Amino acid sequence: MIRLVVAAALAVATLAVALPAVDDARTARSDTLIERTADRVERAGRALATTEDAVPTRSTAATRRVAFTLPERSLTAAQPGFVAVGGPPGGPGNRSTVTYAVSSPTHRHHLGIPIPVRTPQGPVVFRDPGPHAVDLALVRGDDGPELVVTRAADW
Repeated sequence: MIRLVVAAALAVATLAVALPAVDDARTARSDTLIERTADRVERAGRALATTEDAVPTRSTAATRRVAFTLPERSLTAAQPGFVAVGGPPGGPGNRSTVTYAVSSPTHRHHLGIPIPVRTPQGPVVFRDPGPHAVDLALVRGDDGPELVVTRAADW
């Protein structure tokens, strides 16, 4: 009987020590997945800006779609609170950033795109886990070419 109690106490103590490491690994994996998505958005925007010509309207503009999946909370991934392209949720848009929060600190990934980013309805924010996509379009604005970022309509 004493062996059983000691074994249970050791199992609980081991689990208590291991859980913070599991949470850190979950957060790190989700951070990595979102950073890869931000890199893909940056590469697509840079490719548009350097290889295509800007036109006056989005309907005729050269576009790229970047599809991604936000992870759901599981044993191997933490669910992000949000991922936003163009600025933080509730803030002004038109920023060359991907902002996200997996745990308490908010992370900001600057997009190294040689033209300004424009988000017509403010930052494009995703909160729910699952598949999502953004559309990037190269449009000629008043001050030159702009990368217009919108939520993919038919996704």
